[in-house]
Formats: sequence, C-alpha cells, structure tokens
Amino acid sequence: MAHFVDSPRQNFFSYVPCVTFASKQHGVKEPRIGPLIEGRQLQQRLYYGIEVMPHTDGIPVCLNLNRLLPFMPLFVSIAWLAKSSWDVEPLGRVDSLQLAKHLASKIPVMPHLTLYRLNDERLDQFLDLNFSNVLALRGSTIYENQTYAYSKTIVERAKEKFKDKATVCVAGFPEGYNIAEGEPPDLKIHLHYLKEKVDAGADCIITQACYRPEIIIDYVKKVRAAGITVPIMVGIAAHESFKKYKTIEKEQGARLPPRLHEKLAKMGNKFEKDVRTDPHLIRNLFVRINVNIICQILKADIQVYGFQIFTLNNFGATAGLLRELRQQKLFGGKLDFGAPRWVFVLGLTFACCILQPAIGQVLEAKGKVLER
Repeated sequence: MAHFVDSPRQNFFSYVPCVTFASKQHGVKEPRIGPLIEGRQLQQRLYYGIEVMPHTDGIPVCLNLNRLLPFMPLFVSIAWLAKSSWDVEPLGRVDSLQLAKHLASKIPVMPHLTLYRLNDERLDQFLDLNFSNVLALRGSTIYENQTYAYSKTIVERAKEKFKDKATVCVAGFPEGYNIAEGEPPDLKIHLHYLKEKVDAGADCIITQACYRPEIIIDYVKKVRAAGITVPIMVGIAAHESFKKYKTIEKEQGARLPPRLHEKLAKMGNKFEKDVRTDPHLIRNLFVRINVNIICQILKADIQVYGFQIFTLNNFGATAGLLRELRQQKLFGGKLDFGAPRWVFVLGLTFACCILQPAIGQVLEAKGKVLER
C-alpha cells in the first residue's frame, strides 16, 4: 500500500528471492492472518506486520528476518507492482508472487493484488495460486479501460472461492481516498465503499500512512460508528530519506503537520548538499514520529493494537522503530487496560511526553549539523 514507484520491466525468469529466515522459523501452523490477528486482538497485545517490495532499485530485495528479532512480524505483505506485472505469463512468474511463495513456507504471507488491467481470467489465475491471504486494492495506477473499478470485486471472488479458508484485507484511508488526486476528501463516500467491502467478506482493514494520530483516532471511531467491526491495523511508513518521503507524499497525499514538514523540507534540501550530514538523522526523526503515533493510538484505547510497517525496503529504519518500541516496553505482553486504567494511560503519556520533545531535539540537532 505504500509502494508507488513501479520497477523496470520484469526479467521474471531471472528473479531469485533473497531471504534469510530466522533460526526459530521452522514452519507455519496457521497461514491465514485473520485468525492470527483476532488472537492478538483478544490478547490486547501489540503486533505488527511488514510490507516489502520485491525489488530495491531494480535489484531483488534481500530480506533478513534476523534483523527484526526478537519480536517477529505476524506476517509479511508483498507489494504488487502493477505496470510491470499485469501481463507477465504465467502469472506465477510475477516477482512479487515468487517472493510470496518463497516466504510462505516459514511465515504467513499476504500478496497484494490491484485492479490495474485485471480481468476475469487474470483474477482466476491469481486465485488458483491458492494463497491463504490477499490484500485487495484498487491501486494508485488506473487504466482507462480496465475491467474492474472497485476492489470489492476481488473480495467477492476470493470469498466465493475460499470461504473462510483465506483472509482478505482491504485498505482504509484516514485522510480520504482521493486526497492524493487533488480532490477534497469525502470520508462519507469512503466509509460507504469500505462497508460494502466488509459486507462482501473482508476480514481486516489496513490503513494508509497518516502522520497525524488525532486523524487516525477519529477515523477509527467513524469506522466503528458506521457499523464496521473487523480489526483495523494502522499503516506506518519507515522513511530514511527526504526523497522517499516526498514520493509517498506526492502519490498518497500523506503529509507531515506543517511545522515538521517545513523543517524537514529545509533539512532535506541541505542534506543533499552537505555530504558530512549524519545519514541517520532523517531515519531517527521518523522513528520518533512513528513511535509517538503508536503511543497516541494505544493511549486512545480504540482497540487498535496492530500496525503495518510499510518498510519501503528500508530495513534499517524498520529495525530502529522496533528497537524503540522494545525500549518503551510495548512488546511482549498484554497491554493491560484491566489494571487500573490510569496506570496504563500514565505510562503511555509519559512515553509520549518524552518522545514529543525528542522530535524537536532531532530537528534542532539536524539543523545544527547542516549549518556547519
């Protein structure tokens, strides 16, 4: 969901998945992520998934799952690169699907599928691959005469074929679906279509990235008010560079709050001109922004415990985010809302109060480095 720059034309016969599994990954007992998510929701435990792209700058991605230890992702989702995948034959040779098949023996995997130039035959071919999960998306790339207009079609066809033997997830848009298209967002229409997809059988919702926790919290409340009860995972973007941030901002419409955006824009421009700049400052800034978002959502007590990290294949940034979450002691146990509520809220408030000034300190430090 956070991938937007399509890869060059696939040389699919030469694609070789590059994955290093962790030593404790011996097999998959439950390949469907739906029951896994439901279990974590009932336990009120923080959990996460990761999204990866099959390529980094045209080269097969190398994913080392040891970097994510000790708390592994619940699943891995694989981005669908529409323009370079729509006519690959046979369909199973699509790079993202080769990577998904390779991962599926050791960890639950969820390939994406978008509507770009999708037709009945192509959709049947995808379903015949028998993946246990799929993320059904319209996609940011639209073909004028494409067969399908709404991702509900994928949900319906997948559920017709698999019933409860497969999990189907769909996208949620806290800032409105059409914000990236330059149109005023209409959350009412989005919620209407979202409910249609859930009524058609969608098992979970994964939101697009949003940098304003108050908007995410309000969105979740509105989704629940619309009668939608399936689990919601909140999307988190793991940025390492101003360039990739700008790409997501342009394609998705997700934008930092004005103050942070203005500061980051100035830093990014200077960053490109000064080779002495610490390359990890932007990474560290976004780690703190994302941990703050997670803290605020947990503190809001809206029954959201799952976060989908859009890695953008920035695995250093992803590992840094997980490390910070561990340091905040948010992993590994029940987020105990049953214990005196004020204890839990006070703990998260303390963590968030620490992180908010830390964001400002990173900005200030980076400004000093760049002014050398």
